[in-house]
Amino acid sequence: MTNELPCGALKARTDAAGLHSYAVTPNVLLAAQPQPEDWAALVAAGYTTVINLRSDPERSAIEQRNAEAAGLRYLHRPWPAYMLEREHLDELAALVEAPETGRLIFHCRSATRVGLMWMLYRQLHHGWSREQAEAELRAAGYDDDSMETFGFCADDYFERAGEPITS
Repeated sequence: MTNELPCGALKARTDAAGLHSYAVTPNVLLAAQPQPEDWAALVAAGYTTVINLRSDPERSAIEQRNAEAAGLRYLHRPWPAYMLEREHLDELAALVEAPETGRLIFHCRSATRVGLMWMLYRQLHHGWSREQAEAELRAAGYDDDSMETFGFCADDYFERAGEPITS
């Protein structure tokens, strides 16, 4: 299957009011790239752990220093934007469900990959249908373009993984 619609192909979004993010649960915030000034505000809001999906190790090292200085537990998981594997989703589930994780900020550059991974996490680890997972993401603020991208990428994942598509 060819990837005609890149998984990161959402329109660029900006939020002049601060961090571009989507609260999918009271304890999980899916976010675009936080800026150094965002870390203290996230800690003040009760977040305790950050998972960074971005692949740049130099940027990650700087981000880790800033996040830890603000009081956050920092995890760098450069899981691929394309070709996600079940092991990535299983590790995400283990991190999300671990009591020591606490309130979680889960981010990539644009909040696209984290949205896709959250949708797949709900389907694979909670037995949710695609419609249920999409409804949660829509309620958090993701739009129609996002749902189209997530659906395309989820179908690609299920086809490659040889798992039945949950709909």
